[in-house]
Amino acid sequence: MIRACFPRHSGVAYRGSLERAEMTAKQKLPAQPSADQCRSEQCEMAEVEIPVYSYAELKKITNGFGAENFMGKTFSSNSLLYRGEIVDKESNLVQKVIVEMRKNEKDYDLKVWQTQLNALKDPTISSHPNVVKLQGYCNSACDLGLVYDCHALGTLHSLIFDESFSWSMRMKVALQLARVLQFLHSQEKPLILLNFEPRSILVDMDFNPLIFGFGLASGGVLGILDHTVLSLIFLSHPQVYLDPEYTLCGITIGPWCDVFSFGTLLLAMITKSHDPEVGEIIARSKYSFLQRFYGINFTKFIVLKNFWKDGKYHIRDSAAVTKLAVRCVKSCLTVVPKYHERPGMSEAVSILECLRVVKKLGLHCSSLA
Repeated sequence: MIRACFPRHSGVAYRGSLERAEMTAKQKLPAQPSADQCRSEQCEMAEVEIPVYSYAELKKITNGFGAENFMGKTFSSNSLLYRGEIVDKESNLVQKVIVEMRKNEKDYDLKVWQTQLNALKDPTISSHPNVVKLQGYCNSACDLGLVYDCHALGTLHSLIFDESFSWSMRMKVALQLARVLQFLHSQEKPLILLNFEPRSILVDMDFNPLIFGFGLASGGVLGILDHTVLSLIFLSHPQVYLDPEYTLCGITIGPWCDVFSFGTLLLAMITKSHDPEVGEIIARSKYSFLQRFYGINFTKFIVLKNFWKDGKYHIRDSAAVTKLAVRCVKSCLTVVPKYHERPGMSEAVSILECLRVVKKLGLHCSSLA
């Protein structure tokens, strides 16, 4: 039995989630999986068959792709997110899900969908607690779908501008995102997401981020990305979160590309800024003669203006986070590219773990393999 979906969360439900998340934040964050845990989970996942849904079934799950369940567009305008729920036939238990739909129209649509499916089916990638769990998929002639096991407040993009999204919860999300990038980059063959942006990140009811934007990922178990596909996508949908030095100048794909995206996302979270505004802040930080006044101090002023009434906000944390974000988006394009001038994700994790709010909430503890 498949039942129609629930409506969007109300303001009361959202505030309840925020209070619950604040209370549970003092518990240890999900630890990075160890090698033994990964092997154990790989064996378990290998035995699980991923359900295949028809387009008609996904339509029922989302109540006809109803407007009340529409969550927004992801980076590619052909990819749409909907809330849904599935009822187990035997137990009658309701499972909350997110359905991502894409039209199979352009040459790259199927390739992007297949790459994302392969990534989420990979045991190593999916073993991380901040990677969304794949519930099923749909591969029809005209429509491509992915179903995620997630009861979400929304995408990170929808929460960035919400006044109720507190400083402490933003730092919790930032730390977990830094850790998942650290995990992906530390593999024997590093996996580079490239599409690391807030529309491709879900946030669950306890403010844990779950990434699902693997459609443009390169390296690792997915192999090298087809640059032609990437060029077609970014010519059609330019966006601020991708390292412009790759799109404009063709620098080598590497962890530094995701570091730029993380810095951009971090700036958006601490300044509560829309994409064009973040782009302006980044542009200002690139000019040395404006660096002193507009690179860091200007951004710190915006952060202070947004959060000075927040009880968990601290000026030293603000300075550290702002400095980290600006370093992440630093231009590394020279005759000999200076990728090392951007921090690695391990350094970013260490900086975030030293924040006062992170230590006060006990979020700095983690068990790394």
